[in-house]
Amino acid sequence: MSIVLLAYVPSATSEAAFDFAVQEAHRRETSLLVLASERAPDPRKARGVTDGRPLPERLAETGLEFELRAVPRREDPADDILDAVEQDDVGLVVLGIRRRTPIGKILLGSTSQRVAIESPVPVVLVKPEGFVPPTRF
Repeated sequence: MSIVLLAYVPSATSEAAFDFAVQEAHRRETSLLVLASERAPDPRKARGVTDGRPLPERLAETGLEFELRAVPRREDPADDILDAVEQDDVGLVVLGIRRRTPIGKILLGSTSQRVAIESPVPVVLVKPEGFVPPTRF
């Protein structure tokens, strides 16, 4: 059965995605592939992270089979996610999303937007609790 891929960097958005991905992997009775930046911020200091334990410890506690893959920090992390979708038996991608203004999306691009458009498998974009959308014009 195809695996669930979670892209993770310590943040409130990734925490919401973590919870969703774990639940979905249990529901599908499959394993979890977690792509984490090798230069991610310390989870104990990241905003919105309520569990400061190391990610491998948290993953082991889920009872799921998992692979934690550290990926180099790149200009566009969407490449790492899309490469894993092509190379591994991924059936679902789970990403956390944050509030972005329309100008912010134009200037900075959007990893989640690119993955959602280019991925050949379904992508779930998870918002953190308390998400406030940008003002509409």
